[in-house]
Amino acid sequence: MIVTSHNDGWKITTQRSHGLLAAMLAYQFEINLPNEIMVPTLIAIAEHEDGVAETKERKNLTDAGAPRHFLVKDGRAKTDLKRYQNVMELATSKSQINALLTSMHLDFIFSDHVTGADKAMDNFLKDQEKYRKKLLKNLNFDNHFAKHLYRFVEWCDAFSLLICMDKIQPEGRKMEISENPDGVINQVFYKEDNMITVTPWPFKQERFTVFYEYKIIKELKFTTVEEFDQICTTTVPQRQEFVFVK
Repeated sequence: MIVTSHNDGWKITTQRSHGLLAAMLAYQFEINLPNEIMVPTLIAIAEHEDGVAETKERKNLTDAGAPRHFLVKDGRAKTDLKRYQNVMELATSKSQINALLTSMHLDFIFSDHVTGADKAMDNFLKDQEKYRKKLLKNLNFDNHFAKHLYRFVEWCDAFSLLICMDKIQPEGRKMEISENPDGVINQVFYKEDNMITVTPWPFKQERFTVFYEYKIIKELKFTTVEEFDQICTTTVPQRQEFVFVK
């Protein structure tokens, strides 16, 4: 979950909503990919975080009972390997391209994993490395193309997170997004409230609209994750739109 403080309580954005926004950005990106690669890539971007129902997870509440932002780690909890196995199962059931890109994303997420700290995770990551080699061979992709394709995934993911986490700076101040598939570092800034531009401009259209949905939860803490899930389920989502202009 993406959790930020709000005047009325907590602003909760699910990883799935963030993934959908990332796919909207990917759809607009100027990139030359054939349909049989572009569509699975869009799905991988949209669904790479779909392995778990976030509001049902106990670890998504802090010890004090507040919703836990995904970057706030629980130092006592082991990595939830089942979650990532579910993510890979979903990706693999769609296509080899989805499986490859999702596995590459997990490798990116755990790039700082210390070997030996968690034996089960060690084995999972080793198995994924072997699996990626098999997928590259089956798909007839070389490493250069696979990295090019994954940079596309990572760029859209990073940009969507900046938006959902309210990280884009006010007053027209520029900030870096990430390295795009062409190796260019793009910068983003607000032209006006909720009007975003990017330099250099990487999109097909000169103007388009994107959105993500979130919920405002007024309760500041919860006794159980079931209570948290019930309130999240019954809270009406709100929609945040942004206009992108060249």
